[in-house]
Amino acid sequence: MKRIALISSAVLWLMPIAYADSQLRIGMIAMPPAQGNPFYTTGTTPHMFYPAIYDTLTQVNEKGEVVPQLATSWARVDDLRWTFDIRTDAAFSNGEPINAETVVAIVAAFEREDFIPFSLPREFDFIASARALDVDTVEITTVAPHALVPRYMSFFYMVPPQHLSDNGAAGLASNPIGSGPYVVEEWLAERVMLRANPASWRAPKIDHVEALVLTQATTRRQALESGRIDVAINLGPDDEPRLSAQGLRLHPRNPVRISVIALNTETEGTPFSDVRVRQAMNYAVDTHTITAALIGGYVEPASQPTPANAIGFDPTLQPYPYDSDKARSLLAEAGMADGFDVIFEVVTGANSATDAVMQQVAADLARVSIRVEVRPILYSQVVSKMTKGGWDGHMFSVDFATGPTMDGLRPFRLHSCTWSAPWYCDPVAEALYQQAKVTVDEATRIDLTRQVIKRYRDQASSILLFPLLGLDGLGPRVKTWTPVNDRLMLHEAEVFAE
Repeated sequence: MKRIALISSAVLWLMPIAYADSQLRIGMIAMPPAQGNPFYTTGTTPHMFYPAIYDTLTQVNEKGEVVPQLATSWARVDDLRWTFDIRTDAAFSNGEPINAETVVAIVAAFEREDFIPFSLPREFDFIASARALDVDTVEITTVAPHALVPRYMSFFYMVPPQHLSDNGAAGLASNPIGSGPYVVEEWLAERVMLRANPASWRAPKIDHVEALVLTQATTRRQALESGRIDVAINLGPDDEPRLSAQGLRLHPRNPVRISVIALNTETEGTPFSDVRVRQAMNYAVDTHTITAALIGGYVEPASQPTPANAIGFDPTLQPYPYDSDKARSLLAEAGMADGFDVIFEVVTGANSATDAVMQQVAADLARVSIRVEVRPILYSQVVSKMTKGGWDGHMFSVDFATGPTMDGLRPFRLHSCTWSAPWYCDPVAEALYQQAKVTVDEATRIDLTRQVIKRYRDQASSILLFPLLGLDGLGPRVKTWTPVNDRLMLHEAEVFAE
């Protein structure tokens, strides 16, 4: 079995799986690092894939509105208490029921020692307790006022309490059980096989899903062109002419992340401790040309570190204009007229557009005497360095990600003074951030969030690039493909009969 698990992706995509029933074949850039354990991380890839296996209490739609999932309705009782009504037509695939006690058991599990290494439970540190008011109504009490509790339940993954007790949190990695539209048949290093869950309240239209890990965009595109896969996740806009000529198409996902280049202000000797240098970096990068020429005009330059459909987005803010003369003037004011050398750590190979953008950023900075060494690193290294520190350079590619919540304030947990390995700390923004977190009035929270966002924009904590676009290549068999933000809603996918 171990030898099978290590078969290379290049071989796997030459080995189609035959089914008598309908099937969908997807090429992914990566799979969740903890396999089927939904509590391990808050990264984008898990939230993209887990909706096939698990349900959450709520969901946030394409408009940024909170809508029901396992919770059919909710209400704020007072500043600290919320109630959620749990749907009565759902059950876990192993037969365990879903009710108010399920929520109580999961909240209690977050306090267990085996959950300490996982990052997702920390997103719910605002919860003080949960108790069942009746079979289908749960009351959640928060530590402090929190205006957006229902929104945060959009990644409160529901797992069977007895199964969790028997297997432990880590046991979910190899034995995931949920109430979603699919159950796991096999989870190998580079291939995951799913089959329809007939008991799911979200009935899927396709019987089998095969997800392959194809890390390089070129490999995913070739697999799509050959018919080995039906959907290629995260292709580049420059793939469109070639795909279109073959009768294939690109489907854009709604952006939930803002691509930025983080400027490490906390390392000793960094040139980015001076706000004038950070602002110069933003004026020096021609994001308008980058989005038009390299991103195909799919998105506009970012005006702030949050996407347009997130709660707290400020429509009055504008992107930094391209002004190399202004950049040089600011560098001279900061005593760096001759520029400086810097190492830029970046994940390459995700798609051709990403690589081209990062090279163009380096070229734009070189025009104002900022000499950039682009140093490729693995995605796993980025995750480790973000949580533990240890950056070799003073700038790195990352994003401001709202995740499923579409809360414009949420990314600042990562980009703040209180993060486990901070690279940027602004006491003024931190105070606003902490105040926003504990306000109960949604309008007040939105106002405070906008103040934080503007502060980060004006202080140039990062080089703001653009909303991070997800482009999925679709083959001729795909009839319906309707992701919700960055979540793949596989139960809604349809293929033409063969």
